Amino acid sequence: MKISKSVFRALWIFTICVFVLGAGTFLYIHHLRAALNAELAAYLDEVARQGVKTLNSQIQGDLNSLKSAAAAISTYRTLENKPWTELLQEETRHNAFKRMAFVLPDGVAYLSDGFLIDLSHRDYFQQGLKGQSAVSGPLTDAVDQGTAVILSVPVPAQDGSVRGVLIAAQPTDMYGGLIAADSFDGEGYSLIVQADGDKVAVSPSSHTDHSASNIFQSSINKNLDPDGKMRRDMQAGRSGMLRFFRPEEGWLYVSYVPVGINDWYFLSIVPEKVALQKTKNLFALSLILSGTVFVVFAALLIFIGIQSRRTYAALYRAAYTDPVTRAPNWAKTSQEITDLLTNTETPHYALAAFDINKFKLIHDRLGYPKANELLSFIASALAEETKPGELFCRVEADLFALLLYMQSPEELKNRLEILNEKIVNSHPLGKGRFQLILSFGVCPVTEPALPAEDLLLRAVMAHDRVKGNYHDIIAFYDEHFHRRLTQEQTVENDMEEALSKKEFSMLLSPVRDMDKYPVAAESRPTWNPSGKTPIEPGLFLPVFIRNGFIARLDTYMAEEACRTLKRWREEKQPPVPIALNVSAASLRSPYFSSVLLQLTRQYEIAPSQLILQLPSQTALSDLPLLRQLAERLHGEGFKLALNHFGRGTVSLDLIQTLPLDMVKMEGEFSRDLGNNSKTAPIISAFIRMAEELNLQLIFDGVKNGRQLELLRELGARWWTGPYAGEAQPPDALFHSTTDTASGQ
Repeated sequence: MKISKSVFRALWIFTICVFVLGAGTFLYIHHLRAALNAELAAYLDEVARQGVKTLNSQIQGDLNSLKSAAAAISTYRTLENKPWTELLQEETRHNAFKRMAFVLPDGVAYLSDGFLIDLSHRDYFQQGLKGQSAVSGPLTDAVDQGTAVILSVPVPAQDGSVRGVLIAAQPTDMYGGLIAADSFDGEGYSLIVQADGDKVAVSPSSHTDHSASNIFQSSINKNLDPDGKMRRDMQAGRSGMLRFFRPEEGWLYVSYVPVGINDWYFLSIVPEKVALQKTKNLFALSLILSGTVFVVFAALLIFIGIQSRRTYAALYRAAYTDPVTRAPNWAKTSQEITDLLTNTETPHYALAAFDINKFKLIHDRLGYPKANELLSFIASALAEETKPGELFCRVEADLFALLLYMQSPEELKNRLEILNEKIVNSHPLGKGRFQLILSFGVCPVTEPALPAEDLLLRAVMAHDRVKGNYHDIIAFYDEHFHRRLTQEQTVENDMEEALSKKEFSMLLSPVRDMDKYPVAAESRPTWNPSGKTPIEPGLFLPVFIRNGFIARLDTYMAEEACRTLKRWREEKQPPVPIALNVSAASLRSPYFSSVLLQLTRQYEIAPSQLILQLPSQTALSDLPLLRQLAERLHGEGFKLALNHFGRGTVSLDLIQTLPLDMVKMEGEFSRDLGNNSKTAPIISAFIRMAEELNLQLIFDGVKNGRQLELLRELGARWWTGPYAGEAQPPDALFHSTTDTASGQ
């Protein structure tokens, strides 16, 4: 029964395809014929316009020759004894005119071949006396009764009058030969007619009625213009095209284009059968092609039916098997995860996701084979470590997912650490050559109905928090994590509006000398959304640093500092400099220094009133840019300080190369003072180094009076920290100085 249905379905599909192909072939031929006719019309119009161009070129050349001869005659002092005779004879031979003539103002014409006639009644002569060049219609030659077109130009006198008219006769047969075009295998031909249809010149062709002087009165053109459209267009000077029928030749196309001389029109005519012949040939070829397609399609359909059962298993493997690891892929595993969690009453599962840090570097250096070998090894390790009822797969690239039993977070973390050790220490690339760093994100299954894709997304989000961390390689997605992500998302959603509403403000922490008087103030941003709980800097600053918004906050805080310094000056407060933290994003901006200068000029603040605290933890790639910016800012008068000196390995190099004024020590040194015997000698060495380099050394993290006294004994001068006072609004810095100092 299944076979019968399959055969019936195949025949039905075949019938539909045959019908579609047949309809498509018919439409193709129909549109092909229309396209060929359109191409024919376009070609016909182009033939007409080229003919017009050729005709105009010939007539204009003849007129120019006449004008040159007329200019020569105008130089004769006297016209007695007919001095123009030899000139006319020479010009007639040179330009292949039928004849030329010089006509005196009284209308007497002296022809180049010796005849004398009266042309005073001719229009072209009258136009010549008025100083105008003219081209006549076809006229009967007064000498030999032939048909010719007369070209005339005036012969000017030196006083501006007309001494006579120079004319030339050009036989219409010459124009007929000029416009002859061997187009469409000799089936097409051309004519020049006047707007009323009278013929001016006809190309030599057996298809033309040479006996009729008017195309509309020709016996073979009875159906040329039945509705009068062509006549109306020609009377109005418009070009066009129409299709008409001749009993002897069938359907023809005629294109008519104004020549631009008198009311002449250029007509180009071609039979439609020329295009039909091409259509028939293409139609036959299309039928052959369609038949071939039908046969091939039928054979292909039969072949597909035979091979369908054989290929089904291969297609299934391709759809649900990872091509690199040969294990089930994510499409298959996600279905199995959904089924497993749905059918488990109390699931104690967690979905873990991990990848390899800088896997692309391994891929680029070793190529596909070695990278795939590493991925296959990881899949084998996962197969050995997973238990019955657990699942694993490669999601994409180097990202792997595992559904594992979880008795407790500690138990699962320990298990993942063991898995990490196995992969890192036994991978086929060699531990000495490539040190692998894995990063794990874990999402405990608390909602069995949650789709596998959502579980994976949460695991990857947790994984991103420890990506690239050498020590803490496992992160769990929990409610706190979710709440943190939600808060960070809220921060990103609101940060633009908060900046425009000026919800950020500046708090200042005093930097004091040993007399506890503020000698500087370190700024710290706060965010107080209107009608909402203030947002801690520990929440929004990491987000701003990650998404680059910190650069705009730096500019905002710089303006707040300039505004505060200006207000202090107006209130006659002591000129205490304000220290601003400069982020790496601002250091990379080519406009940061210009913005700072503009702000100091806008608020009339000396650049030395701003202390720019540069980060000591600077990427090696940013060092050249940092040096360039530091030299520019220091040259403009800004004070430069190195923040958190003593953290990392870059600080000493920065002190050696940057034009610094101050160095702010890492707070651990102050906090260890008195507790670690090595701290005091180190601080003493730093103080001596600062004195020799003419640097002001600021000790951070001072928590109590004992630490302050120890720093005083070692020779320190400036300090800050909790003992110096809490961060406060700018206006409270001086008002609370006395109270703070006495209270401490």
